Amino acid sequence: MIGELGSGSIAVDSTMAVHILAGIGALLAGLGAIATRKGGTRHNRFGRAYALSMGIVVVTAAPLAIWADNWFLLAIAVFSGYLVFAGYRAVQRRRAGLTAPVALDVAGHGTMVAVGGGMVVAGIWQSVTGPVGLAPALATFGGIGAGFAAFTLVQFRSSPAKRPPWIQKHVAFMGGAYIATVTAVITVNLSTVPPLIRWLGPTIVGTPLVVYAIRTYTPRFAPTG
Repeated sequence: MIGELGSGSIAVDSTMAVHILAGIGALLAGLGAIATRKGGTRHNRFGRAYALSMGIVVVTAAPLAIWADNWFLLAIAVFSGYLVFAGYRAVQRRRAGLTAPVALDVAGHGTMVAVGGGMVVAGIWQSVTGPVGLAPALATFGGIGAGFAAFTLVQFRSSPAKRPPWIQKHVAFMGGAYIATVTAVITVNLSTVPPLIRWLGPTIVGTPLVVYAIRTYTPRFAPTG
């Protein structure tokens, strides 16, 4: 995907360089957050670095997608960025003692519902009209993102006691974001690996680990729910 941009333009080359460096930073920072003690200072620092790096990835993906006429690149970046937003926001809301949604929550999750719905429609349309390409993946990621966002907005209407513990949302969203990050890195850099393995491999490996982390840390950080 990145290769379709070509080179020669200072704007393209510099933006691409920032995008790649931020992606590498996100990959390393995310790994650091996974490896360090949860709730500790180093974990928090790695988490903030990961969120910042992913923010840069999303921002730089916009002009790159326009220059390459590759909206799939932008859609996946938005999807990954949303997961980071939702995961980091779960911690922010807990620290602030918020129980009701504020404008930032509605805007963030609402945007993913709209973008995810567009991804599903675009993916289905391209699958029908051809060439199929990565259309199924586009529709799948869009459906997952829109579903998560809509479910979160619906949860805000219930009482805090009936909502999933903050730690479950934090781990699920951040874990999903890191899976998406790894998927993007593998897809761009390991073109010799079969597409099915590139797209589904990180999810197959990462999802059980996320479930394990949720079961492990929920009793520690939210023993009463």
